Amino acid sequence: MRSDAQGQGIGSQLLEAAIELAEHWLAITRIELEVYTDNEAAVALYRKFGFEVEGTARGYAFRNGELADVYLMARVKG
Repeated sequence: MRSDAQGQGIGSQLLEAAIELAEHWLAITRIELEVYTDNEAAVALYRKFGFEVEGTARGYAFRNGELADVYLMARVKG
């Protein structure tokens, strides 16, 4: 995301709509995602919507010339 677009609530609106669709229209009870461990803004956003870190995949992706870790996060409707 462009830095001038951050902090305007767009990510929250999109994530809220996706969760609404998944849980209330598609009967999905578990949503999973991966996020780079150094992406603090994204991790905070996902936590805000009930996602929890379930594990860390070390060396998961090749990014900027090196291997990067990701968090495995999930939200379970309960």
